[in-house]
Amino acid sequence: MTGIKLFYRRKILVGIESKGHSGYSEAGSDIICASVSSLMQALLLGLVQIAGLENYIDYFADENVPIMRMTWPEKIVDEKISLLTKTICESLKIIGAGNPEYIKVMEVDL
Repeated sequence: MTGIKLFYRRKILVGIESKGHSGYSEAGSDIICASVSSLMQALLLGLVQIAGLENYIDYFADENVPIMRMTWPEKIVDEKISLLTKTICESLKIIGAGNPEYIKVMEVDL
């Protein structure tokens, strides 16, 4: 199962983590893992390359686990960052709702 954690501080999204294989199919051909991975990569790309926040994003990944985590300071969250992060999170929630045996999305208050 893939666990998705959405990290909030004072109701502001300040990070996200994806951990584990969904188990839908073999690694490398798992469309659920591929969907989650694509959304996580799109968020990282949006924050770093499009929004130019490379100096503010704390990023960690390990393919062996697998895990991908990124966090950012609350102070950088403006309307455009909020739109980007909420879009990705809602997309992950929709995938999770349609595949509850393979993905669990949790909200964590820091």
